[in-house]
Parts: sequence; structure tokens; C-alpha cells
Amino acid sequence: MKKIGIIIDRYHLEHKVSEFLEYLKTKAEVKMYVEETFLLDSSKLKFDEDIFFVKGKGDLILALIKLIAEQTDIPVINSYKGTWLAINRFLNSVVLKKAGIPIPDFSLNPKGIIPPFKDYIIKNIIDQKNYKFTPIVHKENGQLKVVDERALNEVDKTGPKYNYLYYQKFIRSKWEYKIYGIGDQVFFNRQLPILVNPNKLESRCEIEKIPELEEYCYKAMEIMDLKLTSLDFLKSKDQFYLTDINCTPNFNYLKNGPKIVADYLLELAKR
Repeated sequence: MKKIGIIIDRYHLEHKVSEFLEYLKTKAEVKMYVEETFLLDSSKLKFDEDIFFVKGKGDLILALIKLIAEQTDIPVINSYKGTWLAINRFLNSVVLKKAGIPIPDFSLNPKGIIPPFKDYIIKNIIDQKNYKFTPIVHKENGQLKVVDERALNEVDKTGPKYNYLYYQKFIRSKWEYKIYGIGDQVFFNRQLPILVNPNKLESRCEIEKIPELEEYCYKAMEIMDLKLTSLDFLKSKDQFYLTDINCTPNFNYLKNGPKIVADYLLELAKR
């Protein structure tokens, strides 16, 4: 029987993977590495899994992914590089823009220094914790300013200690497009933007394939070293913009998502 290691944090374990684990355990031997509870003894350090699956973004999880990559040849989905790039908004913005994927204009500014574009949204630099997006919206003299409360907490030293804010040009779009990439498979959904309807699932629906977004998805996964991801796109006039990329997507929102992801891992496991 194939052996699959699950590297995860307590939040995802308790809220996001029950159906996935129930199915996977009928097909493989599963070993859990829970960030808040695992203990590694270096004198007994040995991994015999065929593949690791990561569902979390904490510092200990990142350290464990890097250790496995350096000390073994066991595949890790997603890799250390992919996970780190995905959670660092500034770095992934630079990488994606350099690769020719359209993203909104962005800047990294000290608090109080406005960006060089009119309408903007402020986001946290390192998207690592399991927070709900809480927007603070200001409209003044025709200018729209949206602030993610997490970003202010971080720069104000009540959370991770960063001295800068990540500014992204605000894209006005009728729809938000949520694209899932699982290996070679791409799934297409759309919903009303969260500022229009905070209950994002209320308006979410499956849509037909959009070749342009499929191409961007494959390209982003390749350059970011991600085998499993979700991407958020907005559309202004005739141009799509990639606004967010996620290395731990909630595949429960996909029809048969838990089974699709589990079967993909089983297919990758070589043992």
C-alpha cells in the first residue's frame, strides 16, 4: 500500500480535510505531521513515505518541507519554493510579472506613503495565517481605498513585524474568477467580488473553460513550482489580472474536489 505523509496545521486538519482524509485512508497508509504537535528526534529521523502533501503555511511547516527536500528525494506537494513564493505577495508579484502574466500594478511602501496609482487595496505581505479577509473600505473624492485589516495589524506590530505595506492597484470587475489547478487539470468558477457580496459561495458557480485563464494557470504553476493551486482573476474591460495565488486551496469547493486531489496524489506516489 502506498504511503502518504500529510503535513498540516491544526486549523486545516479540523476544518478542511475530513472528506479528503476519509477517502485517502481507504487507498493508502497515511501518516500525519501536525504543525502544533509533531516532534522530530534527529537521532531517529527517517522518512519512508512515497509522497508528502502540504496543507498549511506556518514556519514549522516550511522548515519541515525544506528538510525533506534537502535530505530525501521524496516528492512534496507543494514544494518549499512554491509555498514560499505563494505566501510572499511581493516576491510572487515580481516573479509573475517578469514571466509576462498580467497582474495589477503594485508597490511596497512604508506606512503612510501612498502608492503611485489612484485606487488601491492594501494587503498583508506574507499571507501565512488562517485569517478571514476583512476589508475596510474608504471612498473619498472619487478615490477607492480598500485595506485588509490583517495588513494594518502586521505593520502596527500586533502581528508579524513588517515595516512595509503591499499596495495593489484596485481592479474594478463585474466578476471574480476562481481557477483551480490540480496537476494537469484546470477547473473554472466565478463569483461576485467579495466587496459586492461577502458571502462568496452564494454566487459561485462553475463556468466553461476560458483558454486565456487556462494558459495563465499552467504558466503560473510552472514558474512558481506549484502542482496544486487556486488563482483569483479580475477582469477590467478586456484584460484579465491575476490578483492572488494560493498554495493551499480549499478544494472542498470543487465538485468531487477531495477525491480529485487524493487521486492525483496517489497517481504521483511511485511506490
